[in-house]
Amino acid sequence: MSDPQNEFAAFVAIDWADRKHTFSLVAAGQSKKESGTLEQKPEVIGPWVAGLRERFGGRPVAVALEQSRGALIHGLLAYDFLVLFPIHPTTVARFREAFKFSGAKSDPLDTDQILEILVKHLDLLKPLQPDTEQTRLLGRLAEDRRKAVNLRTMHAQAALAALKEYFPQAIEALNGNLCSRLAGNFLKKWPTFAAFQQARPQKLKKFLIGHNIRSPEVIKKVLALAEQGQPLTSDPAIVESGWRLAQIVPVYYTASIDWGLRLK
Repeated sequence: MSDPQNEFAAFVAIDWADRKHTFSLVAAGQSKKESGTLEQKPEVIGPWVAGLRERFGGRPVAVALEQSRGALIHGLLAYDFLVLFPIHPTTVARFREAFKFSGAKSDPLDTDQILEILVKHLDLLKPLQPDTEQTRLLGRLAEDRRKAVNLRTMHAQAALAALKEYFPQAIEALNGNLCSRLAGNFLKKWPTFAAFQQARPQKLKKFLIGHNIRSPEVIKKVLALAEQGQPLTSDPAIVESGWRLAQIVPVYYTASIDWGLRLK
C-alpha cells in the first residue's frame, strides 16, 4: 500500500478570511515551516499558485482549508496539481483544545494546527471531489433560492408591520398573504388607503377577477373596505414611510418570477 505522504511534494494549510488568507507551508521531508498571507485577489493568488507549481515541478501539493466551498476553494480548484482537503472548523477547534493551546484564536496558530492535522493525519482526510458542473450549478441555485425565499419572508413581515400602521384594509383585502401575485399587484396599484378608496368599484372587481378571485363574498368584502373603510392615520410621515416600505412586495413578486419561486 502506498504511503499518502509520498504522493505530495508539499503540504499547505490555509486559514481563510473574506479578504486575506494566512497560510503555512512545509515541503515533504522537511520540518521548516514557511508562512505568509494572501489577499483574496486573482492577481495575487494566481502568481502564488504558479510559484508553487514551478517550485515543486508540478508535483501534487496537498492543501487543507477550513471550508468546502467559497471563492478561495473555487479559485484553487482550477489548478490540477493542487489536492484540496476541507477540514471542518470544529476539528481544528477540538485539536486546539486537545493539545491545550491557549484557546485564543490567531491566524498563525490556526494554520499551524491545520498543517499538523494535514501532515500527521492525512490518511484520515478525504480529498475534495468536485461534482459535475451541472450538479454544482443545481446545488448553488437551490441554495440561492432558499436564501431568496428567506429574504422574501423577512421583507414580507416588515411590509406587513408597516401596513398595520397605515393601511390595515390591504391586509384584510389580501387575507393576510403578502407573498402572492395578488399582493404584489395590489400594492403596486394601490399603495395607500387613499388610492384604494378612490378606485372605482368596477375596476376593483375587474382586478380581483383577473387574479382568479370570483367569490361574490370576497369581492363584496373588498368593495366594502374601499367604500366604507376609514384611514387609520393621516400622518404623512407614517403613510409615506409605510407605503415606501410596502413597495418591496411588488419588487419581490417580480423577483420571484425571475427566480422561479412560483408564487400564487
